[in-house]
Amino acid sequence: MRLRAAVRNLRALYGTWACLAEVMGVSAGTLQQLASGNGGSHAMALRAAKAAGVSLDQILGRLTPADRCPTCGRSG
Repeated sequence: MRLRAAVRNLRALYGTWACLAEVMGVSAGTLQQLASGNGGSHAMALRAAKAAGVSLDQILGRLTPADRCPTCGRSG
């Protein structure tokens, strides 16, 4: 579920499925299937993390409210 959300957010960031697919090195159709709930793998999560410029833990780990530091949890 978190990978699906991450891919949807990345699509919004990159603008199109095609652009995100090029960055991640997969087909746009593969990403669209993933976003609709079909598929997903560790390799795809790693590609999403790389495209987002974050760690795999940040893609798949515990959710952190936007007003809190993802490292220490302090509100800011």
